[in-house]
Formats: sequence, C-alpha cells, structure tokens
Amino acid sequence: MFESAREWTLFLAKRFSVLLLSLVLVSMITFAVTHFIGNPVYLLVGPRHTQQMLDNMTRELGLDKPLWEQYANYIGQLLHGDLGTSRYSYNPVTQDIRSRLPATLELSTFALILGVLWAVPAGIIAGARRNSPFARAIDVIAKASVSMPSFWLGLLLIYVLFAQLHWLPAPLGRIDREFRGFEQVTGWYTIDTLLAGDWDAFVSSVKHLILPALTLAVTTSPSTLQIARNKTEEIMQSDFIRTARAFGLPPSTVRRYALKNMLAPVITMIAMTYGYLLSGTVLVEVVFTWPGLGLYAVDAMNHSDYEPVMGVVLISAGFYLFVYLLADVFNALVDPRVRVTK
Repeated sequence: MFESAREWTLFLAKRFSVLLLSLVLVSMITFAVTHFIGNPVYLLVGPRHTQQMLDNMTRELGLDKPLWEQYANYIGQLLHGDLGTSRYSYNPVTQDIRSRLPATLELSTFALILGVLWAVPAGIIAGARRNSPFARAIDVIAKASVSMPSFWLGLLLIYVLFAQLHWLPAPLGRIDREFRGFEQVTGWYTIDTLLAGDWDAFVSSVKHLILPALTLAVTTSPSTLQIARNKTEEIMQSDFIRTARAFGLPPSTVRRYALKNMLAPVITMIAMTYGYLLSGTVLVEVVFTWPGLGLYAVDAMNHSDYEPVMGVVLISAGFYLFVYLLADVFNALVDPRVRVTK
C-alpha cells in the first residue's frame, strides 16, 4: 500500500489527468477527421437538391460556423451527456450506443476469458520449460495465431464449424430467432437467458457467441502468451530464484514467488488486450453480423453519419483508458516498483 492517503490521492489524480487529456485529444482528432472526409449535407438533401436546400441544411446543422466553434459546441453537448443525434436512425446516439454496448461487452469479455484461459498457463509452462517440445509447439501456435487476420480466421471457422460440420449455428446475430422474446435485464444474452430460466435460449446464445469469441481470442491472445512466457523465463533465471532454491525452499514456494513477480506485466497486457477488444471488434462484428458498437460504427460510416462514429470512438477510447487505469492501480497495489515510479 502507499504510505499515506496523500500519496494515493496524488497517484490517482495523475492517472485521471492523463485519462482526461487523452480523451480530449481523441475527441479533437475524431472531430477533425470526420469533418474533413465528407459533407453529410449532400446525403441529407438527396440527389435532386438545389443550392438553397444545401445552404438551409448547412445552417440548420451549424456547419456554416468555423470549425473551432463547431468543436466547442460539440464539447458543450458532451458535457451534458449528449453525443448528438444519428442522421440515419434519427435516434439519440446515446440511446443507440446504450442498446448496442452490451453486445460488444459480452463478446469482448468472453473472448478475453477464452484467451487468458489458454495463453497464461501455456506461457508460464513454456517459460518454465525452455527448449522443451512443449515450448517449441507453443512458439509455432503463437506465431500462427498472430499472423492470421481476424476476419480471415472468422470466415475459416464459419466454413469449417458451420458450413461443413454443422456444429454451430449460422453467424447471424446473437441468438436464434425463436428465443428472442425473453426479458432483457443486463443486455448480456447469456446472463439474461439464465435469469429468465430459459435453458434452451441460453444454449442458443452460447452457441452464437462461440465463433466470434474464439476468433478474437485466437488472434489477440499471443501477446499475453508471449509476455507470460518471457517474464517466467526471466524470473526463473533470476538471482533471487536461484537463492531461494539454494536455501532449499520447497518448489511450490519458489513457484509462488515467481508467479507473484510475473503477475504485474501479465495483468497490464490483459488489460490492454481487453481495451483493444472493446474497440477493435469491428471486422469480427461485421463478419458475424454481431449487433455491437463495431457494426453500428460501420453502418454509420456507410451513411456518412458522423455523430455515431464520434460517439463510438469516444466510448471505446474511454473504456480502453479506464481499463488501463484499473490495471495501473492494481499493479501499484501488488508491485512496489510501480509506486516508486509513480
């Protein structure tokens, strides 16, 4: 723990300052990019527009004002929790994001769990058994996984597990159509179907979740595996582990010391992976028609609907930074070296 509450407060204040500054930079870049790539007015007025219609719509949307004034208005809206209105669905962006966010969270969380369940143990074993056949096999698997594009792996899994073997349902949404009448409490179908006591609906939601989650788990877990392996190798060769063995400490105690020392970087990498998953599921959501934030952003881009795009980018960046902040705090709790460099 930190020596005083003041040190903790200072530590958290610095982290929150970095988080807020990063969000401001993301909002500036996103706002500038979306306003330079095209004019949505042409889409809204249609092909048979007149110059008068263009001018009226431009004034109505506030696009005739300087860019800095448009950005200031946008930030003012954000401070009131308003992400704007979709010009395609005509819904508030916050409402659309609220309805789609649980789908992305559910997919990302299950993908992370699948990846951690195999990558961390495999990395630790491979690091503890250098140059063994198991370590070499893990090397091959990790290199093959990281080199495969997620959309290509997703299509391959669809072809094998759905089209050829018929083990899993078609990649069309989150659940079979006949089970869509259950009450939604959390927005996570796997949890809500259990709360509703509908076992068949739960099985259907899990089956729909397996393919996209497996695709993301395979393509994002190699970094965690590599960190776990490298840190385990480094620690098992370190002086304090050799000293512990020389003093005759039981192997279980030595392994516990080693595990504690490799925990911090692995947790950081897991947090970064989760942040990436929350913001990087776009291609997988498109391939599997998964109605999450990624598919929402792609649909918005196809219609030159920029408010949803900016909203999704900000929400994704916020999640990523918040998860990273949690990992930073956790590392400060378990690793004294983090506190020294705070």
